[in-house]
Amino acid sequence: MAAATWNAANQHPYLQFSPLEKPSNMPCEHVVDKFNSWSRKAETIARNIWNNLKMGQSVPEAACGKVNLMVKAATEGGFESIFKQSFTTYPHEKLKKAFACYLSTTTGPVAGTLFLSTARVTFCSDRPLVFIASPGKEAWSYYKVVIELPNITSVNPVSMRENPSEKYIQIVTVDGHSFWFMGFVNFQKASQNLLDSLSEFRGVGHAAQPVAR
Repeated sequence: MAAATWNAANQHPYLQFSPLEKPSNMPCEHVVDKFNSWSRKAETIARNIWNNLKMGQSVPEAACGKVNLMVKAATEGGFESIFKQSFTTYPHEKLKKAFACYLSTTTGPVAGTLFLSTARVTFCSDRPLVFIASPGKEAWSYYKVVIELPNITSVNPVSMRENPSEKYIQIVTVDGHSFWFMGFVNFQKASQNLLDSLSEFRGVGHAAQPVAR
């Protein structure tokens, strides 16, 4: 399984870097225990995956980011509004679905939201992340992935043979790039929606059938 890179020095056709000032600590610890049920389930699933990937990120940090995302969605018009704030949208482009999940990267799973629109599949991290902008210099940016539907070769639901509870959705592009998403609240629903959108674009039908690896 090849993870996505996180290095602004490397040009990547599907990653977007928008440097911003170092964010101040977001005071959400007092509401971490109150985040909603779908986020709680996502964290539980992701913790199991982190154990296998030996991830260093803490669950409280990820939960804090998810809380802030939900507060933002509730106060700023829902995920349609967040999608339009996070990405430059096309005329008549509409958001179809949004899924809380994690993106596998070379530095570990990144918590965020996968957006499925009528034109693209995009991902944006819940919180700004630090990266090396130049030797000895750090910068902050949201981790964003943007893949146009015409650039998607396949959407592959994958269930790990050694541990069937570990499920991933692999998105492969026409130029050989691969992105792995995991920790979905409803893996089957996310898989089916992605497959259906790709099928609609191509004019063919497709059912979500996880492949064991």
